[in-house]
Amino acid sequence: METDAACRQCGFSLELADRTFGIAPALQGPIADTAGVLGPLAHRRALHVIEDVERRFPQLGVAVVLMDVPQQAPLVPYAFWLFNRGSLSSAVEKGGENRLVMLLVDTGSDQAITMVGYGLEPFLQEVPLQSCLQAAEQPLRRKRYAQAIESFARELDRQLVEMCRLLPKQFGLVEESLWLNACAAGEEALGMAENLY
Repeated sequence: METDAACRQCGFSLELADRTFGIAPALQGPIADTAGVLGPLAHRRALHVIEDVERRFPQLGVAVVLMDVPQQAPLVPYAFWLFNRGSLSSAVEKGGENRLVMLLVDTGSDQAITMVGYGLEPFLQEVPLQSCLQAAEQPLRRKRYAQAIESFARELDRQLVEMCRLLPKQFGLVEESLWLNACAAGEEALGMAENLY
């Protein structure tokens, strides 16, 4: 829970992680390549795909971290610590205001994990995030990091579009047929659908 100082089940806390992992690196998104595995062209291509997602969904941010995670560090707690301590979000983006999607790629083991801020947790849950990771799996195995980032971001975009398609019906805002007709008929129908709200 975002208001808890430590996990109620296992006792994990950021303070404990600070003592275990040390000082967090100051990372700058959208792509923090601390491992130095992306060349300039690959970096630009991956960045372009991320920017497309952020342009389409300006409510969220995407950050990719490419680093050699310390061998003694378990990936899940390390990713949580990095998400919260790595300066990927601004100070005002706390709790429900945090809508960051982070992809951490351990270049030492070619494993990847993704985390989302509390503001996205109700919408982007485990199954869609697993689909994003699966999209990146094959390029990651071949050490094609830029392609893995691009595949992850494109699948994230697809999952977000699907989420937007389903949200109005899930929250009972409008019948699905009205929503789908509005999308298909263009701006005129969208104006009519907005009147329903």
